[in-house]
Amino acid sequence: MMEDEAVFSVLAQCFGPVDESSWNQLAGSSLWSDFLDGARRAMQDAELGVQAAPAARARKRCPLQEFLSSGEVNALFAPPTYEEKQAFAARHFTGGLPESAVPVESLYRTWSAGAAPAPFSQQQGLYLGDSAHYLRELVERLGMEVPPAFAACPDHLALELDLVAVMLRSGMREEARQFLAERFAWLTAYRMRLLALEDDARFYIGLVDVILAIRAQQTTADAVVA
Repeated sequence: MMEDEAVFSVLAQCFGPVDESSWNQLAGSSLWSDFLDGARRAMQDAELGVQAAPAARARKRCPLQEFLSSGEVNALFAPPTYEEKQAFAARHFTGGLPESAVPVESLYRTWSAGAAPAPFSQQQGLYLGDSAHYLRELVERLGMEVPPAFAACPDHLALELDLVAVMLRSGMREEARQFLAERFAWLTAYRMRLLALEDDARFYIGLVDVILAIRAQQTTADAVVA
């Protein structure tokens, strides 16, 4: 079964650019089944980034249907081909189109007065908001650089998910949990945007619900501890 860092790495590839060979290797093999098993575990375990003991791995877990709709579950069990993924991204993950649904945090948050020029303060639907500045600084603090593909949108969902994976691989479990709680609330609004698309977006809606369920589980666990 996939560990949490690998689950978040796969989620990042689903929303970001990936070459044909890598996608076919992921979606067309047993790796995808391992990902779904890992995601199911992450939605139910209290501690993110902790390698489960064999006995814990073997315990009975709730099926995906407990967290996702039947349509989402069916879509996740049949991931898109590379051509289908590319076509969906061209129609919806590209800005400026009638059916754009770009997974960038700034587009779903209100600009603060401190981060925006006066004409844009308190507005939504704009790139390079507060979250973009924060993510760029965070990436630099971690000793990395924002990839060229995300230079104009460092708060892209794919990069945020990959950062969770990086933190978990680096043993930064608490930082990863805090990042998950702070950064992914915007996905509720993004999910509504996906629901409004004319195309069938159930695969991506299902992935968003997986992320939100993992986040909710970690938030609940923190509240219990507190």
